[in-house]
Amino acid sequence: MENYRILLIDPDISTTNYLTRLFQKAEFEVFAANSSKEGLILAYQHRPHVIILDPILKDINPEELLNKLKKDWRVSRAKIIAFSSLANPEEIQNAINLGFYLYLTKESGAATVLLEKARSAAELARSGEAPNIKRSGQLNPDSTEDKAAFPAKPTNKGKTIIFISGKGGVGTSSLCANMAQIASKTLSLDVTLADFVLPIGSLSAIVGDSDAVNIIQTAELTASKAMIDFLEESLSQPENWNFRFLAGSETPKQAEQIEISRVPVIIEALKKISDYVFVDLGKSLSKISLPIIKSADQVVLTLSLDKATVDQTLAVWKYLQEQGIGKDQIYFMINRALNLEGLNKSEVEEILGVLVSLAVPYMGRNFSLSNNLNQPISEKFPQDAVTISLRQATEEIIQKIEKKANKIEFF
Repeated sequence: MENYRILLIDPDISTTNYLTRLFQKAEFEVFAANSSKEGLILAYQHRPHVIILDPILKDINPEELLNKLKKDWRVSRAKIIAFSSLANPEEIQNAINLGFYLYLTKESGAATVLLEKARSAAELARSGEAPNIKRSGQLNPDSTEDKAAFPAKPTNKGKTIIFISGKGGVGTSSLCANMAQIASKTLSLDVTLADFVLPIGSLSAIVGDSDAVNIIQTAELTASKAMIDFLEESLSQPENWNFRFLAGSETPKQAEQIEISRVPVIIEALKKISDYVFVDLGKSLSKISLPIIKSADQVVLTLSLDKATVDQTLAVWKYLQEQGIGKDQIYFMINRALNLEGLNKSEVEEILGVLVSLAVPYMGRNFSLSNNLNQPISEKFPQDAVTISLRQATEEIIQKIEKKANKIEFF
């Protein structure tokens, strides 16, 4: 199989030189330009699978450049990745709105992530997948113009995304709820959010629904058909959140009543009525949670930057590997939204021995404010860098799952 072709367009010569060496070492066929005009010529000549460019290019407006690339049959299937030092959330959002396949910020350790994402994007481009996905919080799923911008609707019901952590206090429940809301509203998927954190659920306080049907009530139903009908008719849809919601246990005493054998049945019932089931397991690794994790389409393992949490996450990761769960099934996510102190991303990756897919930017007290108001972060702070990063992560995970489900053959 021939190597993937990649085009680098960046005004900084040192950046293109560094990335050229990086991608050549990874056996890419690399072409580099330091201006938009030169980049267009190289794109038309060599038809790259992936184009990496910095939106700050001046000789051609970035919107015009993307339009030229997407409309020309020679490069219309190329995946275009923004790799930029833009730091202002509004500037980042404006860049994403242009229609990049992916947006990555130039920061410590970003080049390694860029290499991984570029390889995945090249595989998709070579497979003949539809043109680049438009990424914007302003998309309208009912618009004919924007329908192609959303991932294809799942071909069958029932995929699960599990959120776990090695240590409490890293915002796992909030990330789970907010990414479920993005999958439902922005990606137009039929989503159910389920709280399996024991002994006390944590999602009701975030989404603001204290009267929702919970897992204890659901587990009492003996027949699978009765459970499916019950869930379809009884699950609430919390205001602003756009998904169905199955609440967790209200008290430790209540949690003691649930039979372990009923948990997989509940999950299967939820899969029957949903495109995607987002399941919050918190820091629970037990006889109840392990079967759910093993059968999940994707596991999001969340952590913060403090050394104790990273060490506990490593212990969880080693345990999951012993249970036959591989790197491809895990999406590692650092939540910096609450605290900036601690290790950096590269140090965390070295300890865990894996690439961290996403480090959520620092958000300060706005993160807690959004939770306290029972509002999704994407609604309360639509232009914040945290919102942008969570959209990107959600879309990436969904695409990964759908790619597996459709068994894409690469040529």
